[in-house]
Amino acid sequence: MRLLLLAASAFLLFTGCSKTTAFDFFKMDKNYEKAISNLQSGTIVKSFETEAILSSVYLNEVYPKEYSDGEYFFIALYLSDDKRLFFKSGLADPDYILTLNTLNFIDGEELQSDHKLRALMPINNEWNRYYLIKFDSQNRDNLLLQLENKHLDKIELHYLKDSAIAKKQ
Repeated sequence: MRLLLLAASAFLLFTGCSKTTAFDFFKMDKNYEKAISNLQSGTIVKSFETEAILSSVYLNEVYPKEYSDGEYFFIALYLSDDKRLFFKSGLADPDYILTLNTLNFIDGEELQSDHKLRALMPINNEWNRYYLIKFDSQNRDNLLLQLENKHLDKIELHYLKDSAIAKKQ
């Protein structure tokens, strides 16, 4: 009985001490929250070894006013042979093709570590390369972002525009 009383007292003592919870440390701004909910990733694997990882955020949903003249994606790209292909690495690697609904991108910019968009990507390491990619505007609501390796496999990431979500509700 004494042990039960002592345990209950200790429990009450420790639960009443804190004014904050663990959730207080995970407050996000709205844009970061949209980016996290919009983040998708995929991999290409060969013989249990990762050959490519593509993580992307559809920026039109995060910043609709800034990115309205096309379809914009912020991507993190890891390619295993990046060091071997120094002059043709990242998106310039001839073995990889990045498309949106089978169309090639019209503009791609590699982002430096201090670029403001880098704060949207929770994946941050020295092996990835980060890009802002622009595609022509699409008249369809379903978007298929695809990274294909000519010799292996492909990554398919499916996005739905906000207009399509609004129509369903």
